Amino acid sequence: MDGAVEKSLDAGSADRSARRLLQFANSSWAQDAVRDGREARSRRCAVNLATLRAPLDGVDLDSRDHAMLTWLADHDVEVVAGVRSLLDRARAAHPLRESDSL
Repeated sequence: MDGAVEKSLDAGSADRSARRLLQFANSSWAQDAVRDGREARSRRCAVNLATLRAPLDGVDLDSRDHAMLTWLADHDVEVVAGVRSLLDRARAAHPLRESDSL
């Protein structure tokens, strides 16, 4: 076969694959799975965000702080637990005197 015929056969195969992929993506059960995944992620982020905000109760936070907490909340539970542990320990620590920080 020459190159033009071979390329046209590949294009037809790609079109069939694309059509199958679209049929799959448009199926109700695939859309339900995507929606369920989004809802699970949303619930996980909400729980993680509450977990991160708890040790910061009473601390003035600006929009960047809130954005950072929201970004962190989208991470795995292990990451959130580690950051929460750091926040808890920092909150419980005695404040440093200026002479101690130099």
